[in-house]
Amino acid sequence: MRDPRSKSEPSAAPRGAARREAESRRGPRPRLTLLRHGEPEWAPAGGPTVNDPGLTPFGAAQARAAADALAREPIDAIYVSPYRRAQETAEPLVRATGLEPVTLDALAEYGYDFEGMTQEQVDALFVEAARRPLRDHWDGLPGGESFHAFHDRVAKGVAELLARHAIRPERREDFTVWHVEAKPPSLVVVAHGGTNAVLCAHLLDVRPVPWEWIRFESALAAYSVVQARPLGEEGCVWSLQNFNELDHLRGAGLL
Repeated sequence: MRDPRSKSEPSAAPRGAARREAESRRGPRPRLTLLRHGEPEWAPAGGPTVNDPGLTPFGAAQARAAADALAREPIDAIYVSPYRRAQETAEPLVRATGLEPVTLDALAEYGYDFEGMTQEQVDALFVEAARRPLRDHWDGLPGGESFHAFHDRVAKGVAELLARHAIRPERREDFTVWHVEAKPPSLVVVAHGGTNAVLCAHLLDVRPVPWEWIRFESALAAYSVVQARPLGEEGCVWSLQNFNELDHLRGAGLL
């Protein structure tokens, strides 16, 4: 029996405003997708921690799910951290697209030597470091890369990456606009929680802090999307269009 209320219910089809907004986002704009690697095997065979782990079988399944989702849209280039967990996460996407990935050292995760430590020692290291005064967090972990150096490395790296596609920054007083001088590309970066958090904050022109991965925290094998949007004739700014996307993992039964 037909529900009598159906006559008064509005159509579920998108109307003018929804269509206009969707078309604006689909327009020819530079697009950068930041994919975090899948689950890493930090302690192979239950042993001590290694510095450059590959993926667990679960992490490999996460990588395949991410590739299935991202390969549905056109991709012009794939950039990858040199670490194994990122390289292995990128492999299914590389196969799906047929693109030759570009490895950039600047996309590596924050640098610290964890080799041979137990998980308990790693956890204790982070707990102790977190107890320091906030200004001291810029120093990084004792004996590791400073967070000033980490931020500078990643920011310089993404500027060089975008320059390959004729996208260049211009500093204007206390903000940045970007100039797109060629066909707007769709790019994928496969990297890390810390790296992608710094990339996100830098492109959004957010003042950096040494705990970037907390305020832009992404799950394993999640991805975020930023798109360059025009400011009239002044250039473009990066707009966060999607953050910590997990639907591909839910759909694959991995959450």
